[in-house]
Amino acid sequence: MRRLVDIVLASICLVVSLPVTIAAAAAIFAVNPGPVIYRADRVGRSGRVFTMYKLRTMYMRRGDSGSVVTAAGDGRVFPVGRLLRRSKVDELPQMVNIIKGDMSIVGPRPRDPRIVSRCYTPLHRETLDVLPGLTSPGTLFYLSHGEPNLRSRNPEDEYRTRILPQKLALDIDYVRNRSAWVDLWIVVRTVGAIFNLGPARLDPRHLERVQALVQPARNLGEADPTPFDPGHLQEWRNGDQEDLRGR
Repeated sequence: MRRLVDIVLASICLVVSLPVTIAAAAAIFAVNPGPVIYRADRVGRSGRVFTMYKLRTMYMRRGDSGSVVTAAGDGRVFPVGRLLRRSKVDELPQMVNIIKGDMSIVGPRPRDPRIVSRCYTPLHRETLDVLPGLTSPGTLFYLSHGEPNLRSRNPEDEYRTRILPQKLALDIDYVRNRSAWVDLWIVVRTVGAIFNLGPARLDPRHLERVQALVQPARNLGEADPTPFDPGHLQEWRNGDQEDLRGR
C-alpha cells in the first residue's frame, strides 16, 4: 500500500508541478548555462547506490570545488538557486526517483556515499533499512537547526558533530516506529514549514525521547571499513556539494 501511495502521489505532483519545473529550469539555464538537472550518487535502501535527481542550484565547476557541506551564504549557490532551495522546488525531479522505486515520500534523506562510509556507525546504518525519502523527522530538525545556522569556518565539522547525530537519531526512531499516521504528520509539518504555515521545529519531548539514540558520527578522516563503490563520478558537479538539507 505504501508503494502504491508513493507512485500515485509522485505522479500527480510530477504532472501538476511540470510548469513550475520548466520555468525553474529555464531560469537556471539563463543564469548559469549548462545542465539544469543535477545527478547525484546517493545511498538508498540496503546500501544500494542510486542516482538522485535535483534541479541544479550551484554554479558549474570542474572537479572538486570545496566543502561537501552547504553552509549559510555559500557563494557556490547562485541567487535563483537560493530561491529554489528555500521553496524546495529543486527537489521536484525526485518524483521520478519515487516512481522508479529509488525513494519514498517519507523516509530518511539519502546521503552521499562518502558521508555514509566515513561517518555512519552500525547504529546509523539502521536508516538504510527503508527507502530514503523526501522528508523525515530529521528533515524537520534540519529545517530549523541546519543550513541557516551553519556559519562556522568549518561547516563540515560542525555538521558532523552537532547536526548529523541528532538527525540520524530522529530518523532511526522513525524507522523503528513508522506508520501511516506518522508519515501523514511528517508531510503536513513539512508542507506547513515550506509555505510558512507553521514551524518546522519539533516538540522538545520528541527530541528528548531520541537522546538515547544520539551517537557521535565517525570522523570524516577515518579509514573506511565498508567502502561504497558508486562507480564513475561525474566530472562536472553541482559545486560538488553533499546536499545536507534534510532537505
